Amino acid sequence: MTLSIGYQPLVAFLLVTARAVAWLLVVPPFSNRSAVPTTVTVCVATALGVLVAPSVPVGTIPLTTAGLVASLVVQVLSGAAMGFVVYLLLQTVTAAGDLITIAGGLSLPPSLDPLSLDQVSVLGQFYEQIAVVLFFISGGYWLLLDGFARSFQGPAFTLASTGRVAEVLVVDLATMFTSALEIAAPILVVLFATEILLALLTKAAPQMNVWFLGMPIQIFLALALVAIGVSVLPAYLGGLLSRMLGDSAGLLGGR
Repeated sequence: MTLSIGYQPLVAFLLVTARAVAWLLVVPPFSNRSAVPTTVTVCVATALGVLVAPSVPVGTIPLTTAGLVASLVVQVLSGAAMGFVVYLLLQTVTAAGDLITIAGGLSLPPSLDPLSLDQVSVLGQFYEQIAVVLFFISGGYWLLLDGFARSFQGPAFTLASTGRVAEVLVVDLATMFTSALEIAAPILVVLFATEILLALLTKAAPQMNVWFLGMPIQIFLALALVAIGVSVLPAYLGGLLSRMLGDSAGLLGGR
């Protein structure tokens, strides 16, 4: 029994797998070799290659050795750029938690993030874990995989695309800080107003040790407001996911 595999399906599988590996190596938790073994990352990338390769347009498959090598380099660059967009926007909620930690006076020792194995603040990790849970509960990972598959329907990444890639990444970096501030802004405003009230109270009643009470009050308000503010995360994360998919497509001119 002889198994015959055509040239084009095999090359399409190789190109998709190359982009998938580069994509996964940037996106947590696959970006951390200690958290996810390399074998698991390669297996997931191979599975994506098997699923997506049949949908790759035949006209985009190179027919020469030089074209194949160039296309492999292009796929690696495309996957890394798309993965960085996902990574950048996923860090938004973590940054929001870090801002609240600083403003709320929760100066606890940083904890170990299980996704990236980096040290993050307590509230930063809390927000990140909620975002991950919502991401899987809402089926957002299916949209992410669908966006990866659709990226092969548009034009490929070329040297002429570097300007567009730089523009998208700079805008996404600004979006990360803006979105983190928007998530944390209501809590930050309340905490700032609390500090002003404590300062006025110190002027009105100098004999009171307001600063001794100020830290527990700020911490209590921060925790109470976080419990209330978590309710807005699902809708906000939906908007971030849509932005993530749009920018990933925009990197390849498929916006």
